[in-house]
Amino acid sequence: MSQGKMRALIVGCLAAVWAICFSLPFAPSALADNFPKVIMQTSKGTIVISVYTPFVPRNANNFLDLVGRGFYNGLMFHRVEDWVVQGGDPRGNGTGNFVDENGRSRYVPLEIHQALHHSAPGVVAMAHGPNPNSGSCQFYILKQSRMQIDGKYSIFGGVIRGMDVVNRLQPGDTIISAEIYNPNPVRRPSPSNLGPVQDLGGPNGGTGF
Repeated sequence: MSQGKMRALIVGCLAAVWAICFSLPFAPSALADNFPKVIMQTSKGTIVISVYTPFVPRNANNFLDLVGRGFYNGLMFHRVEDWVVQGGDPRGNGTGNFVDENGRSRYVPLEIHQALHHSAPGVVAMAHGPNPNSGSCQFYILKQSRMQIDGKYSIFGGVIRGMDVVNRLQPGDTIISAEIYNPNPVRRPSPSNLGPVQDLGGPNGGTGF
């Protein structure tokens, strides 16, 4: 076999393996090793979240920026159902957004990646209102697979430790603190990787499912 044919065969095999890997369901811990981590201390215990910055940079960096600002400290989980918990709302009722130092609400657009699915407990994603590009600060954690919402919300992370804590959360439980653990400091996102700030009518429409 010629060198050119051998190279083509190797490239083809690698492409096939890549496609198969990205088509399979995954547990969040399967993607955990090479990403920034957020250590979230809650009133029920510690949750560790791996944040998928290469896959969905705008939503992932938005979350890391909010963590770095201390935005989530003291906020509550306002929604708890058998399949999901949701928190990160400064109003505590599902209608709040992040407002920056200039008084402007910040929104990030919907980002979907072929490797990320609502296929397992521990998936972490950005909640939004009726406009899919209205994600801001509220996030949810799956307690059960929820494939029917795939493609509708930006998955940006996964719980790699503390699912027992997630399962014990009740409405009103709080995020005591959240901090980034990463050997390489995470810079605050610039407008280029957060996207433009959008005027979507503010929080009146609510944020959630």
